[in-house]
Amino acid sequence: MRDDDLVPETEPAGSLEPPSRKPPTALALGDAGSEPGDRPPVAITVVGSKPNWLGRFLTRAFDGLDEAADTVATALHIR
Repeated sequence: MRDDDLVPETEPAGSLEPPSRKPPTALALGDAGSEPGDRPPVAITVVGSKPNWLGRFLTRAFDGLDEAADTVATALHIR
């Protein structure tokens, strides 16, 4: 195989001008109730009518992390 075999063929004729038609533009249309403030937050501590131990654990863990981050931010005078 020669190096000439690896080079693709060039087009015989072509225009360097862009196409005359603009591509269609997508419109962002939201559904009713799709905004985060439109619906109440979902509690992760209760699934159905049963208490969820994993949800309680995660809630406590994230609350602890949030409190630790607030302490660090206060110590560094960020807040």
